[in-house]
Amino acid sequence: MKITNVIAVTVGAIFFAGCAGTTPNLGSIGKSSNYESKNRVKDFKKISKDLVKNKKDDLLWQLDAGLISKYAYDYNQSVFFFDKSEEKIKAYDKKVLAGKLLSNIGATLTNDTFLDYTPKIYEGIMVNTYKGIDFLSEGKNAYARVEFNRALDRQRRAKDFFAKEIAQEKKKIEEENKKKLKKKNIKGFDLQKATKNSKTTSAIEKRYTNLFAFKPYPDFVNPFTNYVAGIYFYNMHDYRKATELLKETYGMIKGNEDGTTYVRDDLSLAIKAAKSIGLKKSNKHYAWIFFENGQGATKKEMRIDIPLFLFTSKAYYTGIALPTFKENSEAYPYLIVNNGKKIVRTKKVADMDKIIKTEFKKRFNAIMLRAIARTVTQTVIQYQLRKRGGLIGGLIGSVYQGVMNRADTRQWKLLPKNFHIARVLLKNLTVKIKNPMGNDILKLNLDTNSNYMIFVRIINKNGDIIHNEVKF
Repeated sequence: MKITNVIAVTVGAIFFAGCAGTTPNLGSIGKSSNYESKNRVKDFKKISKDLVKNKKDDLLWQLDAGLISKYAYDYNQSVFFFDKSEEKIKAYDKKVLAGKLLSNIGATLTNDTFLDYTPKIYEGIMVNTYKGIDFLSEGKNAYARVEFNRALDRQRRAKDFFAKEIAQEKKKIEEENKKKLKKKNIKGFDLQKATKNSKTTSAIEKRYTNLFAFKPYPDFVNPFTNYVAGIYFYNMHDYRKATELLKETYGMIKGNEDGTTYVRDDLSLAIKAAKSIGLKKSNKHYAWIFFENGQGATKKEMRIDIPLFLFTSKAYYTGIALPTFKENSEAYPYLIVNNGKKIVRTKKVADMDKIIKTEFKKRFNAIMLRAIARTVTQTVIQYQLRKRGGLIGGLIGSVYQGVMNRADTRQWKLLPKNFHIARVLLKNLTVKIKNPMGNDILKLNLDTNSNYMIFVRIINKNGDIIHNEVKF
């Protein structure tokens, strides 16, 4: 390869590295500069008004647009954007199930941020869950049933789907890197041996020990989805389905979250209701509170030095970029709910951070293999450039590798950190929700002859209270 061609390729790659692969920034719409930090309803309403005019055919953009519209109380628009995102997720699912994942053309010599964003399983589950809540908020209970069933079906199919996805991904990584080395006419090099050397992988794995030090839920499940669907089916008088889902939720979080006792009580309520079908109806009515708390963990780039074993047994140390997570704060450790007779605290039923990290852990070997393979290939090419082009060739290869060695930190950033729940008997017309300091944050006037599902979203303690009431 002529050194002039290498220079042209390198300059072009550096240019595109500055343009490609960034997470869509909805905050650039209107006057907002950082949409993730926005916590006021008026901010979301301002952004929401401009969303339709500035539509983008991008999955992450659509996911965030769906939630922003929801926070602006525009449920119809929220469903619209979630529908668009679900179309993309379904298209990706079809490729995986058909064994037709597209090859990561160019990703080895560039980085993953140049590629279309790959939807995560938990994101698909939350899309259908949020669509179900949107439809409930619009009074379209039958549509909500469809979405909750879709979310639950995604969870049931997730394990088999993931196995097929990862198998194809690993095959792509190996095949593409071989093609790249062959294209550069680099021979006598064992790529598999270099990428799977235990000394190389262990140097990376040690840096992730603390990140994975948590007790996970069963693979690819979100207890919040099961729980909210269970309470929905209870209020639709499908007590058998409610019992099934609440029993599953209880099994998922037993010994893991303090909300287990609340789920157990709701399970007992559903079992009792199922047994009393055809008998005198209970005159007791309840309000269930669902608290979406704080902002979930966000990805950031971590650079570490790893030993690569290339043409000899001698270790060549080079930097590698991988994604890790930054923990964000809860808005509050709990909320206080007062029905005029009794005071209860919300308790955690699901931890979104655990869900995100559990799937990341499942994908970690593929992420690590891809990053090592890319770094190995780029390092070998850099080595060959130095041999063929001397100091200039080596310098160009070094600059190219430095620019392209980027971790993919894209994700759906607006998800909450965790989900809390509580249930109160409706004794009075007024139910008050307070923060841990005892300050009123919501005063709800509710019909004591009806049941309610109350959804509360607080991004941080200084933010507005976004809430909606669903009456049954």
